[in-house]
Amino acid sequence: MAPRYWIVLAAGILVILAGLMFFSSSQETPAGRDVALPSLPIVTAPAPDPVPLAPEPAPLPDSEPDSNPVPAIVLPALNDSDAFVREQVEVLSRDGALAWLLATNELLRKFTVMLENAASGELPRDPVAFLAPRESFSVVVQDGLTYVNPTSYDRFDRVAGVFTSLDASQALAFIRLVEPLLIDAYAEIGVRDVDVEVRLSDAVDLLLATPTPPASIELTQPSVMYQFADPALEALAPTQKLLLRMGPENGALVRAKLEEVRALLADG
Repeated sequence: MAPRYWIVLAAGILVILAGLMFFSSSQETPAGRDVALPSLPIVTAPAPDPVPLAPEPAPLPDSEPDSNPVPAIVLPALNDSDAFVREQVEVLSRDGALAWLLATNELLRKFTVMLENAASGELPRDPVAFLAPRESFSVVVQDGLTYVNPTSYDRFDRVAGVFTSLDASQALAFIRLVEPLLIDAYAEIGVRDVDVEVRLSDAVDLLLATPTPPASIELTQPSVMYQFADPALEALAPTQKLLLRMGPENGALVRAKLEEVRALLADG
């Protein structure tokens, strides 16, 4: 696989992983437990020099030169990283399936905020408001009880399909590639000495700990917003409740992909 292409695959899954964690709608989101990190800073200082990756070692004197040398990849500065991510995705997504996930700015900064919240089970909204499903959440009433309308799960079909079609190993490779920029973004929100892969592992583990929901999920509506009628489900972290709201089929697809990511993280 060409070097550029594996970066393309990884760039897409990086953004989609963040998007999957944080789809939400005010019509269905239970009240409370909505804790976000401070607002993203507006960076006006001159952009720092690009971060070069370690050069490839020179060939030994007796070795044959590589007829197709792989060009060294130089990371842009964090301030300039949006174009880097979008450029890769444009090559992968000719039909625009991924471009809609990149219709925002400060992608790596927003991913950092989302990742840190996800590792704690929280659900920030502002950084990914543009990703919220456009279709309305709906319920059905049977025998006086309120349940999630199964058609509400369809709102997540597109993103679940794109997410599960990509290569988890390439996603992790891309995260490792841009880790210096993610560390810079973490520093901007006051988190230092962070291990990005540990935080990613924390987020994945928490999502995979989500219990399998019943076929029909009962709801209550004590105020404007719905809540899960089962206290055990309502007590889950916001990101876990989001996975439940994606529905059993989409949830199974996402879990399978997250299992791949967790296995890769465990292998180091």
